[in-house]
Amino acid sequence: MAKKLSDKTRYVTLREHDYLELLNDHMVLRAMKILGIEKHPAFKAVESILKDGRVEVHIRPVEGRYR
Repeated sequence: MAKKLSDKTRYVTLREHDYLELLNDHMVLRAMKILGIEKHPAFKAVESILKDGRVEVHIRPVEGRYR
């Protein structure tokens, strides 16, 4: 999980495992885009959800003490 240290810091910290998983997912997504997945309705649905400002993306479940 990425963790922002303060509002003044522009960077977040990631564990090595999370970083490698992010790289792997990025490569798979790039390969799928080359194959033309962007025209598929399922991809468009996922993209609209991710672009929605009300949705927060987390790699792992958030603890109950969040917020």
